[in-house]
Amino acid sequence: MGSLDVIALVAEVVAWITLAGGGLCLLAFAFARMADGTWEPTDAVVVDGAGGTRVRWFAEGEFHERVLEPDEHHHLRDDEAQPAYYRRRTPDRLRFEADSPVPRLLGLLSVILIGIGVAATVVSTVAGAAA
Repeated sequence: MGSLDVIALVAEVVAWITLAGGGLCLLAFAFARMADGTWEPTDAVVVDGAGGTRVRWFAEGEFHERVLEPDEHHHLRDDEAQPAYYRRRTPDRLRFEADSPVPRLLGLLSVILIGIGVAATVVSTVAGAAA
């Protein structure tokens, strides 16, 4: 067995593993996006009060209010109105990012794995044909 045969075999194994993993990550990405739901843009106002820093916003015909979490302060700008997003089905939920980090991570991981799988498939095919 020559070195090209070994390269073709290793590349084929890598291709199968990464394409399967990328497909599973892509499926998990789709489910995570569905579970995350639809988030609509709105303007939120941050107010300092006796009970701590609160955020207020208008969604689905009503005003909503909640306490600002300590880790959300880095999302705030100096403006009075902050861009924010509320969940369409539950407008009392608010976040300051348009999308969740979990689907972003799964999408990036699936693209990386599928890219490695495609590259390994090409290497396996070229090495197998040359052998």
